[in-house]
Amino acid sequence: MSTTAFKCPCCGAELTFSSQSQKMTCEYCGTELDVEAVNALSSAEPSSTDMEWSDHSDTTVDMDGDICTYTCSSCGAEVTGDKSLGATYCPYCGNPFVMNDKFDGMLRPDYVIPFKVSKEQAVEKFKSFCKGRPLLPSDFINGNRIEKVEGMYVPYWLFDCDVDADYRFRGEKVTSWTEGDYDVTKTDHFLLIRGGKVGFEHVPVDGTTKLGSEITEAIEPFAMDAATGYNAAYLSGYLADRYDIPAEDCRERANQRIKVSTENAFMATTADYSAVTVESANLRMKDGKTGYALMPMWLMSVQFGDKKYTFAMNGQTGRFVGELPVSPKRAAAMFVAVAAVSAVIIALILGMLGI
Repeated sequence: MSTTAFKCPCCGAELTFSSQSQKMTCEYCGTELDVEAVNALSSAEPSSTDMEWSDHSDTTVDMDGDICTYTCSSCGAEVTGDKSLGATYCPYCGNPFVMNDKFDGMLRPDYVIPFKVSKEQAVEKFKSFCKGRPLLPSDFINGNRIEKVEGMYVPYWLFDCDVDADYRFRGEKVTSWTEGDYDVTKTDHFLLIRGGKVGFEHVPVDGTTKLGSEITEAIEPFAMDAATGYNAAYLSGYLADRYDIPAEDCRERANQRIKVSTENAFMATTADYSAVTVESANLRMKDGKTGYALMPMWLMSVQFGDKKYTFAMNGQTGRFVGELPVSPKRAAAMFVAVAAVSAVIIALILGMLGI
């Protein structure tokens, strides 16, 4: 199956998409081209006096149904990856290329959000994320512990729908006052009826088994107004995966997110009450549509001790998430300090009370 590599028209080196300039850039001669111009060059008929020999390695080799092999268009080496891999690098010559068959026909994404954050900015964001953490081991960030920083386009399913909703809430208003020597509390109970329509666009649910939803949902939101139609040029220089979870398997999660957001929207109209509980809800979803998008994400691996820590960053907005290690010594020292301060405060209070 075919692959696409974007060549610089000036020097023949590889072109990759730059998150900074939003153009296709040659790292060797500095040439910058608009994505549209690169597409025009790629679609032009190539002229060659060489015989194009067919070879068995030009086709995909299916190994156990999960592994595919592609031929690098620059050096001819075979590149192996799992069946959902859509863009990668050749490990031999470094050539970035896109597996065309992974995004053809029904597999073609409706949207791509190009990277806005560079690799260097991602590393700086990681360092900022670690600053000001009193329990973080001092040598976690001081050493060069970052093993891998990869820019990846992650597949998401996008769900649109309208929701007609009717809610019955139980609300309380609590009023307190003093009468003589008594503190009086009065609680009034109300039946609250709410109804209306809520429209949803581009509710995201990740379509990959390689990343947990605790990561893919934590880096949201993505600004869909910056999305563009699918163009393989945006993938050049990054990893990209095709979905391996079909849309129908993501509908339940989409429905959950829509129901929670709908309830929150109606609950926001009851802010004048001290406490509110849902008594009943009737939601009717209609006009459902499903879209497919590739979203930018930076993934970072840091080895510390015997554990590998994974961090993720939204490649469009810079939102950063991840779990940091805790220094046992620093945690113990902080506990002792807090306990000492608490003991002093308690002693002062007891002294003031004459106890």
